[in-house]
Amino acid sequence: MRKLNTLLLILFLLHSARHSHAQENKDTQKKPLFEAIDAYVYSASQTRKQSKKYFAEVKALADTNDAQAHYYLGLLQKDGIGTKQSFKKSRRSFKKAFDLGNEKAAYCLGYYYLKGFGDIPQDYQKAYKWFKRSEEPIAKHWMAKMQFLGLGREANKKRALKLLAANELYNSKVLREQYKEANPPTQPTSTLFKEVLAATTVAKLHGLEGLHNPPSYNRLLGNWEGEYLELDWSKEKALRALPLSLSLSEEEGINQQIGATIQITDSTTTAQGTYSAGKLALTQFNVPIQKQYTDYPNFTHLMTHISALEFRELSLDNETVLVARLTADYPVWQEMANPGFFMLRKKTPVSKEAQQAFDAQA
Repeated sequence: MRKLNTLLLILFLLHSARHSHAQENKDTQKKPLFEAIDAYVYSASQTRKQSKKYFAEVKALADTNDAQAHYYLGLLQKDGIGTKQSFKKSRRSFKKAFDLGNEKAAYCLGYYYLKGFGDIPQDYQKAYKWFKRSEEPIAKHWMAKMQFLGLGREANKKRALKLLAANELYNSKVLREQYKEANPPTQPTSTLFKEVLAATTVAKLHGLEGLHNPPSYNRLLGNWEGEYLELDWSKEKALRALPLSLSLSEEEGINQQIGATIQITDSTTTAQGTYSAGKLALTQFNVPIQKQYTDYPNFTHLMTHISALEFRELSLDNETVLVARLTADYPVWQEMANPGFFMLRKKTPVSKEAQQAFDAQA
């Protein structure tokens, strides 16, 4: 009996050693694959063949209930690498990864709900809940941002600073120094914004609700000035208002071509576009917009690609105000930009006499 027990023990130890060795081999093989995918996701030289290869390898590992593989499967599904892009499938993969013990997946789920990607509804409460479940420093960083900006909760500077102080992330240290000198943003108080908002809400303005009159091509041409309203992701409040000027001129070509020059604070850019039924579709319209707060010392402006402006007229005290909703994204992050819109008044031309007086004063 004792010999039998000894034999069973030996067999068990041999099986355990083989299983441990197999697991070590599996982990050794996974690491270079995942490191390669980390670099590949942001590479400008992706190929269809390589994308499909990475997806197939990750999918095979995910089918063995590997938590890290499910996380990377979610990344590939998010960007449509080797498969059709699907935020819904990506969310399921991240959820599975979290259930299997991957902390970073909880951060990704929080980020999805924070901004509302694709067909995933924007939800601050769910975003904060998922960030809180994650031990990733970047998740704690975003919790502090939500606390300071008042996203889905009352703005609380003290709580935000405490979260940043306890976080090991370098970005949190950079951001904390700015938050210490600032107060949580409040609704912009410019005269134009207050006048327009008196009869509607920020969300309705962004949705162009009740605004049914797109300006004609000829009426749109000219010089305009006003504000760029940058909104939170729920589109319910404006985080800030930036001074803006927009010059639209007639261009030669088929259809209603327009040349556009835009200046937002200290950044100016020019592009061409086509105007139809209230929508100005733009090509290569990239403008660096100064960030409200930055996580990096030298990253003060964020390149914003504006692909379209959708215009509507708004009557205000016998004056026409233009509301223009932006379709925009951040190329460096490969994701949509903060929702926002322009509010514009026609710039009053300066008479020759007035210009001469200004020049003399200067």
